[in-house]
Amino acid sequence: MTLTGIANLAVAQPLTEQQVSRMVGQRIILDMRYFCEQVSKGQTCQTPVTELPEALKTLLVEHNIGGVILFSENIKSPLQLVELNFSLQSAMIEAGKPPLIIAVDQEGGRVARLPSEMLTSFAGNLAIGATFHRHGSAFAQNVSQGIARVLRPLGINTNFAPSVDINSEPRNPVINVRSFGENPEQVAALGEAFVAGLQHEGVISAIKHFPGHGDTHVDSHSGLPQVTHTAKQANRGDLLPFRQIINSATPAAMVMSAHIQYPSLDDSQITDVHGRSQTVPATLSRKILHTLLRDQMRYKGVVVTDALDMAGIAKFFSKEEATLRAFQAGADIALMPYTIRSSQDIAGFKQFFDNVVTRIKLGEVKADEMRLTAQRITQLKNTFSLREYYEKGLAWWQNEIQDRQFHARNQDIEKALSLAATTLLYGGEKLPVSDKKWLAVMPDSVRCYALNNAVAALTPDTELACIPLTVLPAKQTIKRLMAQANVLLVGDITPLHAVYEMANFDSPSDVKKRINQTARHGFIMSLMKTAKKQHKKVIFAPLRMPYIAQTFQPVSDIGIATFSYNVGYQPGMVDSVHSAAIDALVRTLIGTNVASGASPVKWQPPLHHKPET
Repeated sequence: MTLTGIANLAVAQPLTEQQVSRMVGQRIILDMRYFCEQVSKGQTCQTPVTELPEALKTLLVEHNIGGVILFSENIKSPLQLVELNFSLQSAMIEAGKPPLIIAVDQEGGRVARLPSEMLTSFAGNLAIGATFHRHGSAFAQNVSQGIARVLRPLGINTNFAPSVDINSEPRNPVINVRSFGENPEQVAALGEAFVAGLQHEGVISAIKHFPGHGDTHVDSHSGLPQVTHTAKQANRGDLLPFRQIINSATPAAMVMSAHIQYPSLDDSQITDVHGRSQTVPATLSRKILHTLLRDQMRYKGVVVTDALDMAGIAKFFSKEEATLRAFQAGADIALMPYTIRSSQDIAGFKQFFDNVVTRIKLGEVKADEMRLTAQRITQLKNTFSLREYYEKGLAWWQNEIQDRQFHARNQDIEKALSLAATTLLYGGEKLPVSDKKWLAVMPDSVRCYALNNAVAALTPDTELACIPLTVLPAKQTIKRLMAQANVLLVGDITPLHAVYEMANFDSPSDVKKRINQTARHGFIMSLMKTAKKQHKKVIFAPLRMPYIAQTFQPVSDIGIATFSYNVGYQPGMVDSVHSAAIDALVRTLIGTNVASGASPVKWQPPLHHKPET
């Protein structure tokens, strides 16, 4: 019997174990980042899956798995990716199974799985938010269409984007520049345009992280955050973008849940694996995923959990318990409920899967809700024609990806977005910078290379020395370079960026000794004070969140925000390093770009502020 046939069975008819098994398989999206046939005790598999291993193929088919999610490790080249994705779809369809959801996190900005030479990462959502007052939702639509036009021919049919969280907490470590801003109406408008751009190009969009991850200062990858908004605040703020997009002409085909506690929406207590009682996370909350999202907000699409292997869930619940509780809450699909890295893990997955099936057959998830989920997943795959990738044939898609017209257009959009997003925070009367001897400090080497290349191309008569702050430089070096400069440019990334974002351009020993944010800020403050005393022009450029500008405004002349610190590069090739955001910053400094952006978050410089030391 086909999945469609199962979904259309009379509600009163009980489900057989085989039917439950097929339904459960469709409700799982697995990651396949690494796989080794055998792993020695105490070792971790680090072999990326760039072609489909027979063992994983068998697992997908035998368990009727509904989808997979890809990561950067799975991607080497356009041709390789097409062949991988075609082999995934072929394995399922030739076995008489439904086509796979093949998903990726390609939000743009700092969350981008495809290498920049395949798909530019653009400047990200907060940069798009900075253009809203002048350009409306144009960049949101152009960026999302540009992403979709590359993803679909490569075989990726689902994008877990956009984030429509409202960044109302300056300390938020995980959302920040992934948000369109702090204004709910603006976030809703940009999110709506982003969803429409993806789905009009045939890529499923998943808006996230429901009911809103923006006002947290804990990362759900490492813990379980809590939002303390009242229900009234939730309705006016966090829920507004989700509600507007759900009711739009192009509602998001998926909604992704958040691993957060939101007591005003559900203060129910749940016992975790340690025997402790805690407020139920939204991912496991029926009041949030069913009563609120389904009944009150009338959402008809597919609900997918955020990754269940994240610490916000995995630290507190077993794999089996988390999956079942998510299904009971109203999630249609469990994302990454079980990590498979070796043949040994496959045996463990089979036991996990059988246990989930048995417990559902015994009534832990209602049969009518299993059928409704089956209908929603089937409808989703039919609406977005997921079989088409197989039906057109491998040669058709291999030929399709040879056309690079979208890549050039995307690069043009990225440049235009970065220029439009660049925002003057203060000191406009001191622009442009006519002095030609610059000393710059940047957060790491790859950002220094990007600045060097931008200055060489845009103002070649400017002398530039750039110091990466991976580790603190020698005092004598700073003293010598400061004496030679009449401009100090400080580029800052706050919150501190991840090691993988340093792109391997710093030495391993420097990365190992990498200074923390407090030490970096202390050094920057001291350097800027010295430069001011020496009557040099001091420029502060927050490349990520602009909140930190209030600390450094009293010791700087000009403040310019980019909301993006992305770089593109060929591995190990210094001359290849480029950054649309840093190019836009340099253009603004030398007067060939007018900073026309408006900060989508209030950075609120105080009238009387004593600088931190």
